[in-house]
Amino acid sequence: MASAFVLVEENSNIPIGRLVRDIQQTCLEAKLNLVFGIQDIDSEQNMKHCALGISLPDQQVSDHGEINNTIRVDVYDEPAPHQYRELEWRDTGQIYFNTLIIDEVYQHEEVALTFLYHFLMRYPQMVVWMEEDWVYTLSDLEKALKTSNQSDWCYVNPNTL
Repeated sequence: MASAFVLVEENSNIPIGRLVRDIQQTCLEAKLNLVFGIQDIDSEQNMKHCALGISLPDQQVSDHGEINNTIRVDVYDEPAPHQYRELEWRDTGQIYFNTLIIDEVYQHEEVALTFLYHFLMRYPQMVVWMEEDWVYTLSDLEKALKTSNQSDWCYVNPNTL
């Protein structure tokens, strides 16, 4: 699995500043390392996108100041072009906004699960789509933390957790 998408219903309009603050708080509570990356600002000086690095607390910092075994989390402010998604196979007709995207979940499953679980504790209305036909809810992530090997949770149908 390449990417995980944290989806919220279209037009939920959760400000990106609030999302970034909640990600910071989530990382503190979950004891995860957080590194700020690039920010994209519009012509009115409003942040529209932010890239963050998140890793487990026992990861080592390299000579270049980078933390190894890090997931990149891209945070988007709604509206944003190309960040809307309809999960046709769910047949709900609901349009979702990709508020967070985690690239390269493969080999970073544990940090992704830890972060996603703690983040969805703040936003239980959000869901995680794992670039397959599987959508994980907060309840699914909690089951994954308690019952599965944390390195394979995203390769398992959430209905079987």
